[in-house]
Amino acid sequence: METRVEIRHLRAFVAAVEAGSFSAGARSLNVSQPALSQNIAALEEALGLRLVDRGPSGVAPSPAGSVFLCEARNLVSRFEQALASASSFSPTASRGLRIAVPFEMTIQPLTDALSKLAASPFRGTRVEIRQLSCPQQLAALKDGELDLALVRERPVGEGLDVAIVTEEPMGALVAAQQAKDLKLESSKLRLDDLASLAWLSFPKSNSPAWHDHVTAVLRNHGIGFCAQAAQATELVPEVKLAQLSLGGRFALAARSSVQGLPGALVWLPLVGEPLIRRTWVAWPEWSRRRDLALLVGAMEAGQRLIYLPP
Repeated sequence: METRVEIRHLRAFVAAVEAGSFSAGARSLNVSQPALSQNIAALEEALGLRLVDRGPSGVAPSPAGSVFLCEARNLVSRFEQALASASSFSPTASRGLRIAVPFEMTIQPLTDALSKLAASPFRGTRVEIRQLSCPQQLAALKDGELDLALVRERPVGEGLDVAIVTEEPMGALVAAQQAKDLKLESSKLRLDDLASLAWLSFPKSNSPAWHDHVTAVLRNHGIGFCAQAAQATELVPEVKLAQLSLGGRFALAARSSVQGLPGALVWLPLVGEPLIRRTWVAWPEWSRRRDLALLVGAMEAGQRLIYLPP
């Protein structure tokens, strides 16, 4: 019996090639990897062609696949446009995509993904973004008050699907004069070199697991804490920078979050990257929203270890 080509076959092929792997492609479509593999195999069987080359570094289109990709992408795009147009008449069409982000977040992964959403058939999706602590985000997801959350702790057993989107090596933010006095060098700075300074912390309530991890690592290097470590609220960035400029303390920050520093402060990378801050995207495992799947797929496809030039 002749195998028919269905839109799900084309979606699977386009998603896998664009994402560069079966796992990322499956995630972008909110399907299992075996299901995506089966759809691509069915498409290859129907066409009598090998469309993808599989290798240790992922998947890439074969010569025939490269030619077919453009037309397949156009067909999928037109189909998605038709669905998006029809969905505007749905009773739930007025509900936006509700997203929460953590404090001091590097927004690049989200803004890149939102730009892809804006260029997609779901460009009309209304997006609402707010800042919440990790426990607040997980509670809001559980209560159905959020569609998507970017969290600093990997949720476990919460009825959620998750994917990692950023990994950021942390460095030390110190007063420039203090760095000079202590002979702290940007190419050789170790955590032990900061033992004479106190860590200017962030509220544990923002992200309990990340706070505990940082605390444990710093204690292993003999580093103490400022009185502000027990504060209940996040310091305004300008106030935090002013406190750091007084000397006697340091803060941990990713390079991407300290662009345009005042001259009184300096950011120094840490040898061996002893602290890497990770951010996960989490959403309800039962969700079938295609605009959400597109956003997650875009963030996962762009997942990277973030380094910015000095």
